[in-house]
Amino acid sequence: MRNDEILTVKETAALLKTTHQQVRKMIANEELPAVKVGREWRVLKAGIVEFFEKQICY
Repeated sequence: MRNDEILTVKETAALLKTTHQQVRKMIANEELPAVKVGREWRVLKAGIVEFFEKQICY
C-alpha cells in the first residue's frame, strides 16, 4: 500500500467503509489530518494509517 497517495473525501470514506459525512466530521474534529484544496478536502493515505495506529489498543 502506498502511503503517499492523496485521497478525496469520497475515496477516504470508501477506504474506511463509512460515509462522506463521517469523514468530514473526523476532519473537523481533527481526528483525521487533511488539507483543503479550493473547496474540497484531501487526505494523505499516511494520515489514515496514523489515525489507525493511534486508535489501536494492544
